[in-house]
Amino acid sequence: MTISKVPVWIKIILPLTASLALFIFIIFGVHMPEIKTRLLIQKKEQIRDLTQTAVDIARHNYMLYASGRMTETEAKQQAVDLIADIRFGPENKDYFWITDYEPKMVMHPYRPDLNGKNLKGFADPAGKHLFVDMVKVTESSGEGFIEYMWQWKDDSSHIVPKISYVKRFDQWNWIIGTGVYMKDMDAEVRTQAEKLLTYTMMVFVFIILLSGYVIYSAFRTNKSLMISEHQLRLLNEKLEEKVRERTNDLEASLDNLKKTQSQLIESEKMASLGNLVAGVAHEINTPIGIGVTSATFLEDKLKELKSAYNTGSMKKSDLDKFLDLSEESVKNITVNLLRAANLIKSFKQVAVDQSSEMPREFNLKHYLGDILMSLRPKLKTTRHQIIINAPEDLVINSYPGVFMQIFSNLIMNSLIHGFEGIEQGKITIDLKTEAGSITIVFSDNGHGMKQEQRWIRSGYERGVQPCYQKTGRHNIRIQRRG
Repeated sequence: MTISKVPVWIKIILPLTASLALFIFIIFGVHMPEIKTRLLIQKKEQIRDLTQTAVDIARHNYMLYASGRMTETEAKQQAVDLIADIRFGPENKDYFWITDYEPKMVMHPYRPDLNGKNLKGFADPAGKHLFVDMVKVTESSGEGFIEYMWQWKDDSSHIVPKISYVKRFDQWNWIIGTGVYMKDMDAEVRTQAEKLLTYTMMVFVFIILLSGYVIYSAFRTNKSLMISEHQLRLLNEKLEEKVRERTNDLEASLDNLKKTQSQLIESEKMASLGNLVAGVAHEINTPIGIGVTSATFLEDKLKELKSAYNTGSMKKSDLDKFLDLSEESVKNITVNLLRAANLIKSFKQVAVDQSSEMPREFNLKHYLGDILMSLRPKLKTTRHQIIINAPEDLVINSYPGVFMQIFSNLIMNSLIHGFEGIEQGKITIDLKTEAGSITIVFSDNGHGMKQEQRWIRSGYERGVQPCYQKTGRHNIRIQRRG
């Protein structure tokens, strides 16, 4: 028997060190820059949604003026007051501001010294005329992002880089905007980096301890192998027993792997549910915001009526006007709250199906509509059209979570690959029933596939990719065309 002259500890430490170095490189050289990029995209989407909320508040007050329920001056002032009071962010100090097209500052909660002033000559410390640029960047599309230097929230002595999203409200020639500080994103990236480094060191220490134990065990094993031929024969006699023990260990390891796989599947489900929750928050933002604005407006009008009543100056016309406003506001609040409730109900059902593997009966066309609702945050930023052709009374007993996964992947594949460079595409989902079977044809008018990308075998011919699923009541065949 030939024993290697290379020490066992070197055989273990060298691969361990190389693996650790590669792991650190992947985390800090590849993963962290991707995290920062994704975080910037997420923050941009967040300030876009927040700005849209402020614009919705302004639009609601404009409608109050347009309907004659308020004067234009009252409507503008109420919109300015509502938007000025909004705070958000980690320290609840992030805010909105309003300028007009001159540009002139209409409202800035932390710089009241600028209110009412013409800002054509105003520049940040780097010399950038940011308010003039905001007018230019919104001239073509009515909205856009802009980067500049600005004070740190309410601290005028601390100037930091900032990226903002601005959007026009043409009815009053306003530009409404809010932003995110690069310092905040850097802090979040540093926090994640510190966490990753901590976890890496914990894993490294654990591996070192485990390696030390392995090295110690290896030394003992090598020493035992050199004791005597008699002991070697005894070990050979016990080989079968050792094989059985190792087999048991492998079976135990296999069980652990299966458990780990189940945990990973559950983690993926929770991640999908997290995205779904983000979609819920995104979609119910507007109806809830409008409902809050209507309730605030009604509360103000109630205070005015109560004051007139207490002073004895209330007239019948005041009461009639208040009743009309109350009816309209309550109707507005009810409609928007019902809209939010329906959205939550739809998302709730999809979330339950996604986290459960139990079959149930459901209307297939209506469920496809729920799936489209869950994907609305992705779809509403595009001009693509999705058409569902299906019988209204098609009820099946199957696994709705599977349908959610399949159609989410198909639709996102069309959006990302099929409609690349196409502003207005069309997706068609046709459902047909025949002799207890259901055929679902998914097609789009996108780029299609190249000839070498088509797998002409086992039914995968000319871009048609069928798959089958048997349920308790139907055989389902799904085709992907286009």
